[in-house]
Amino acid sequence: MQEEFFNLLLIRYGEIGLKSKKVRRKLENLLTNRIQQMLQRKQISYEKLKLFPTRGRLFLYTSDIAKASEELKNCFGIVSISPAFQVSSDRKEIRDAALKLADPNLKMNDTFAIKTRRVGNHSFTSQDISTEVGAFILENLAERKISVNLTNPMHTINIEIRDQNCFLFNQTLQGFAGLPYGSQGKLISLISGGIDSPVASWLIMKRGCDIFPLYCDNTPFTTSAAYERVTKVLRELFKYSPYKQITFFSAPHGHTLERIKEVVPPKLTCIFCKRTMYKVAERLAHRLNAKGIVTGENLGQVASQTLDNLYVLNQSVKIPIFRPLIGFEKNETMNLSRKLGLYSSSIMQVPSCSAVPQYPETHGTLEKILDIEKENEIDKLVDEEFQGIKEIKLTLIP
Repeated sequence: MQEEFFNLLLIRYGEIGLKSKKVRRKLENLLTNRIQQMLQRKQISYEKLKLFPTRGRLFLYTSDIAKASEELKNCFGIVSISPAFQVSSDRKEIRDAALKLADPNLKMNDTFAIKTRRVGNHSFTSQDISTEVGAFILENLAERKISVNLTNPMHTINIEIRDQNCFLFNQTLQGFAGLPYGSQGKLISLISGGIDSPVASWLIMKRGCDIFPLYCDNTPFTTSAAYERVTKVLRELFKYSPYKQITFFSAPHGHTLERIKEVVPPKLTCIFCKRTMYKVAERLAHRLNAKGIVTGENLGQVASQTLDNLYVLNQSVKIPIFRPLIGFEKNETMNLSRKLGLYSSSIMQVPSCSAVPQYPETHGTLEKILDIEKENEIDKLVDEEFQGIKEIKLTLIP
């Protein structure tokens, strides 16, 4: 990247531009705020952030192009980012700037193309600029035997002219798109720290939800390593949020699980364990005014995730349960985890839960489970667990 050449970032957003005028304005303002928060979190300075809503563009003027690009590509709502250089719409300035961008990049026998877009009234067309700039570069770099290739060029110089301003760039960094973080409300995320639940949380965060992680601590059926893993994963996950510090919740689920093992047939342990987790999450959702629960469950991946068992789990609460991974192959989830930088934390060595039976039930019956819950006052255990929830502040690593 020619960081010394560029003086701004051209930031594009997509889906936001399809909304009604009122909703679009709200989302644009929120996206602008999220960009500012993410820059401030990393202490990245900038001169100004300017919005061009007519074509879904934001312009960030900063001297720290590389750091700003790296941080903002993780900002939900951003489709892509291009380090760019701004000049006036004067044709000579455009030619000179394009040559300055081409010179260090075009090598012997390389091919290139000029792509021009315009907004506003000008005495020239986009094609005029592309032709004129292309000829100017060919003339000034003739000794390199470069040529124009409009079909499959090795290098592309993009020119965007907006009224009296012109922006030139030759690189586009892909963002994750989606909607600005927090624009769609709150959800409780049941998160264990393994591979699935962090990826599920990320997918729902991408759609604009503000998530509140709930970790169900299964001690004494697991070790402190499980807690260490979840805190490490959360620090990685929330780099995609605009926050410097997050709040997550830890529920003393091990006590509930001890009682479940005493009164429930062994093969039903996992179903009752999950149903009580859901009930605790629902109570927390009511406290925080969250609208649902996110889980990392898949269809048919493990015994508790058969269609029959997912049906039984759904009946434990009245609020929606979101399962972003429901149709994913395990390898797809693992690959996405790697891409997001979550995988190495998620595969930390943690002993398996020792409460899991050897032969878990794969086709739970709701009527039978409800009878056992009523007979053993399972909801009282849920209330006790909910009262024991700890609220933990977690500072994110810069």
